[in-house]
Amino acid sequence: MATVRLQIPETQVVALVEQLSPAAKEAVLGMLVGELDLDVDDLEFLVEYAEPFASWEHPDFWDEEVGMDRRQLLAAETFHYSYANYEDHLGIGNVRFDDLMPDDVDTLEMAEQEGWDDAQLAEALDIEEEHVGHWRRSYQRATAIVDAPNPAESFRRGVRYSIQDAIEDGLADEEAIEDLVVQICYRAADMAYLLEVRGEALVDYSAELREC
Repeated sequence: MATVRLQIPETQVVALVEQLSPAAKEAVLGMLVGELDLDVDDLEFLVEYAEPFASWEHPDFWDEEVGMDRRQLLAAETFHYSYANYEDHLGIGNVRFDDLMPDDVDTLEMAEQEGWDDAQLAEALDIEEEHVGHWRRSYQRATAIVDAPNPAESFRRGVRYSIQDAIEDGLADEEAIEDLVVQICYRAADMAYLLEVRGEALVDYSAELREC
């Protein structure tokens, strides 16, 4: 029989196994022992460990190889990076992307929740008070996009903000139109990133994208 190598993380495998019936689980465990290079006791331990996370939607189920977490997505949106670009900067010793920008997002979130005034937030972010409004707005938009119910709505909200910005800046010539097109293309790229992370296809959201 030909050997088929697993293309997904082992934690996802054991989480899926946990959802099977006892009889099916026993059979699959036996087949997976050789594939994962583990003995039965080790694999059963992993299944037991993975049980609390046996859901594709559980945030702790995904590892860094699958996609960014909510905090990182918020940092990407707040500081105006495409998702793929931001992810490319992670895990390579870049403190700004790994720690500083996510920490600023935490500060902005706390400010929203606790109702900080501009002076307090400016001090916490170490910025001039005149810039606080910009970062509040950027964070609020980021949460609206990242916390959208699905990738199609995330894309729709992002495009809407891009159009609003273009109009505010004066959408009056070909260069401005081209800049807007570029921003919409970046939004499409971000949606593609989310679809890849979720294991979904664009056609899955055809109805949502056609909604008026």
